[in-house]
Amino acid sequence: MADAQQWLEEGIELFKQGHYEECIERMYWVLQKEGQHYTAWFYAGAAYAQMQDFEKAAHAFFKAAEIQPESYRAHYNLGAAYEALGSYMEAEMEYEAALRLNPEYENAKKGLMRLRKLHHDAYRRSPWDQPQQPQA
Repeated sequence: MADAQQWLEEGIELFKQGHYEECIERMYWVLQKEGQHYTAWFYAGAAYAQMQDFEKAAHAFFKAAEIQPESYRAHYNLGAAYEALGSYMEAEMEYEAALRLNPEYENAKKGLMRLRKLHHDAYRRSPWDQPQQPQA
């Protein structure tokens, strides 16, 4: 019977080969043995993200960030999953957390700039900029 380390290594290799469903399967085998395994949660999140399942990716990256709160990569990827889900406030908070941990992390800088531009464009015009008609 394989041990958790062997499953982890197999899962990472499967991820590198683009076999995301099989990677996730291996990571959950690891998590059955060691539920607080940062790398298993991280790779599960990455595989889900590659499969465009951003809700499950967000859950996995949340668990990874919970286990290793000092991981700027977990916070960044959680932010990216939130952004893909349209949860922009949560995404911004996670990008900011990643930058607090690693101020030079370009991906988090770009994510934060992208969200701030989105907010700026959305709120550029005040509702009071439009003439208001009284309601009868």
